[in-house]
Amino acid sequence: MLASLAMVGLSLMAFLSNSFGQERKIDQIYLDLDKKYRIPEQWTVLPFELEDPYKRIKNGPPLVNVVNKAKVEWISRWIANPKKVVPNAKMPDLGLNFEEIKAVIVYLSSIADKEVPQVAWDAFLLKKDDELSDDEYDKMDKIYNSGKGVWGRARCTICHPIKSVGGNVGVGPDLGEITTKINRNWLYDWLKNTKSHFPDTMMAQFRFSDSEIRDIVEFIMRDTQFMPEEADEEETTEAKPEQQEIQVLTEKEFSSIRKDNALAEKGRDIVEKARCFVCHDVKGIPELMPVVEKKRDNLAGFEKLLYEIRCLACHRIQEKGGTYAPNLTFVGNKIKMGWEQEFLQAPDIIRPLSQQMPKFNLIEEDAKVATEFMDKYLLNKELPQDVFKGEAPSPEIVSMGEKLFYDKGCNTCHAEGTKGGGVVGPNLATVGDRLQPAYILSHIKNPQQANPQALEPNFNLSEDELKAMVGFLVDHVKKKEEGK
Repeated sequence: MLASLAMVGLSLMAFLSNSFGQERKIDQIYLDLDKKYRIPEQWTVLPFELEDPYKRIKNGPPLVNVVNKAKVEWISRWIANPKKVVPNAKMPDLGLNFEEIKAVIVYLSSIADKEVPQVAWDAFLLKKDDELSDDEYDKMDKIYNSGKGVWGRARCTICHPIKSVGGNVGVGPDLGEITTKINRNWLYDWLKNTKSHFPDTMMAQFRFSDSEIRDIVEFIMRDTQFMPEEADEEETTEAKPEQQEIQVLTEKEFSSIRKDNALAEKGRDIVEKARCFVCHDVKGIPELMPVVEKKRDNLAGFEKLLYEIRCLACHRIQEKGGTYAPNLTFVGNKIKMGWEQEFLQAPDIIRPLSQQMPKFNLIEEDAKVATEFMDKYLLNKELPQDVFKGEAPSPEIVSMGEKLFYDKGCNTCHAEGTKGGGVVGPNLATVGDRLQPAYILSHIKNPQQANPQALEPNFNLSEDELKAMVGFLVDHVKKKEEGK
């Protein structure tokens, strides 16, 4: 009897173990979803879902009005050999012959739904340099130089290389021969209404004034860096290996065939078979790979700024965006918002060699919207507290930190105002105005944890050394530099 009961007990235990004791196996798809959507504990939950500009469905611009944007001669050269026209072109060589290229251009012309708005330009601005009178040249030169200033403040070469130089962010096309592609009317409208031409473009919608747009257009259309380089006389006289000349569709020939419906239908078939719609939104064949347009009409606040300015083309927030500029995930703990609000309206040089923020012409209201959002949502809950608790560090602490700064060779990479220094790292002349003490402490304590891309070494400073270094740096404020 006891033996029977023991056997029953063992069976029951085995049943219970098999039924309830084993670890529940979770399907991998649920684990992947959990990993994707779980918010790390130190992050703050945002009031909207971030749009990552690097996750566009289609990387190429819409083709609906491309014939209004680019000259047909340029389009024919581009389709024939993209990388010969733009060195950093991502478009492949489709291997089309001239007749096929003509058909494609006629098709692209047939789907255009609007003309480029015509801008009223002073008559002398439409002349070539050698056609201008002295007075006209002086007027043009004033506009040109003003445009050069706008170009510099907008820091266009951060995104755009010119003849393969620049474009560190890697999101803009090479502008080295842009004058062969576009006309000034289209360029004006692009700079004024960027998002209406290409809603998913990585380029920011700058808040240029009408005068600034006219100036920068003049600079681009006249400066030699945007024109093809002229061959030296010695090069033209030297024997060169024979190269097959690319046949180009002229405006005159295009005007005679642009209404040819049969040719347009042939072009449509070529575009479809070449699968151009994988990268471009192509009107007329959306059923093969439709684009679900994102509704952005109701964007407001910081979300609207992120889209219009394309902050995430350079910056990163919660693992979305670029890596060229500082990560903003915890910027609310890092930057003093009073400084940030001024900086956004008139960006100053912090890193002399690179990573300069463009001047977007943000107004005070825009800057206030951005800083209020940063202060509320872009926070790290695990950051240590301010070691000075809002009080100024003592002179003894500052002196100790200064000695440590130079003993460790920090001036090799950083300038700190009074004694100069390196230009690899940010200038620390007014770092006390810019950064919060708690962040400075966390950064010096473990630079790579604060910023995985940081070049700064970890000196493994003691607690007293950390406090001294932070005290020295927070003492670097603007009022001190101005002698107040």
